[in-house]
Amino acid sequence: MGAAATLRSRIEFGLRRVPIPALRDIVAKRPASGRNIDALDGVRGLAVLLVIASHTGAFHLRGQGGVGVWLFFCLSAFLLTMPFADRPERATDLPTLRRYFARRVRRIVPAYYLILAVDFVVLGDVELSVLARHVLFLQGDSILWTIPQEVLFYALLPFFAAAHVFVFRRSRPATVLGLAAVAVVASFLLDASVFAMHGNGHWMRFYLGVFATGMAFAYAHASPRLARIAAGPRLNRALGGLGLAILVLLLTTSKYYQLAWFSSVPILRSLAVPMGWAYPGSFAVLCSALIYITLVCEGRWIQRLMSSLVLRALGITSYSLYLWHLVVLDTLMGLGVAPGLPLFAATLGVAYPLSCAIYAFVERPFMQKRS
Repeated sequence: MGAAATLRSRIEFGLRRVPIPALRDIVAKRPASGRNIDALDGVRGLAVLLVIASHTGAFHLRGQGGVGVWLFFCLSAFLLTMPFADRPERATDLPTLRRYFARRVRRIVPAYYLILAVDFVVLGDVELSVLARHVLFLQGDSILWTIPQEVLFYALLPFFAAAHVFVFRRSRPATVLGLAAVAVVASFLLDASVFAMHGNGHWMRFYLGVFATGMAFAYAHASPRLARIAAGPRLNRALGGLGLAILVLLLTTSKYYQLAWFSSVPILRSLAVPMGWAYPGSFAVLCSALIYITLVCEGRWIQRLMSSLVLRALGITSYSLYLWHLVVLDTLMGLGVAPGLPLFAATLGVAYPLSCAIYAFVERPFMQKRS
């Protein structure tokens, strides 16, 4: 065992004995169902870092906050679909579905209602009618626009899982193609004129295409044949390299650069790629591919990077970090902290301990309850 591996083992050993749940769960997290996947905690950490960096203007990442959101959406779709993809009968088992919905409520509602209560009671930023619509997931303002999107997806997921059983006859390849078709059609056609969700003072589209892309990759991951192919040494090495390339692309590309890149390629410009697919459709493919590659590339650099303790630490508390970072950011800006790296470091320095406390006293107690 090398010096780095020995040091890591000692750190992990120490973390298991730390009396702070958010730190202990970096290495000892036990989800309410299934097994914990360390590398995907790291993906969550990366997503919330992109959001905070974009909002603070650090590292020239303005615009990459959207990439962080698409990572969150694709990861939710991928992880929540995996149990249904592995065992299709769960889609028709009522006790399983009751547990699924109960876990979703316990995961989302407590911390979400806490931030609403602080906005309404302490900060006084929310009118009663607006608060009521937020409580019912009918409206999402500021960064909270993502919560109704997630909740609607949670409600729809069992129907897609049932379609795998009854429409596609449990054929994973057929389901992947069907979900890919849903993703394309939704990206092209499902705009706010067809189905609208209210947020940030205007009507927004439901990003079903992004969620469908994550689901498609989950069914692909569940395919034994694809798993054997992806495990081949040469292809696995190539996938690991592709994962690193996708990561660099996501870190250096925002909505604005990506659209400019599309318009600069003659063949794509001549095809007149609609904006609905160019953004966020293509980003959904990249984010979902990164998640898939991170899982299948055992021991490769991309998985080792996503399994780093720092990203996993941020991933454990990513939900509360996401919900509270703007409150912290606005307070710090009011105190005169300069945008850019100073604001990023200060926001993370204050929001992370706060999110650890919320994780310990609000999120974790509800997540550990059994249905």
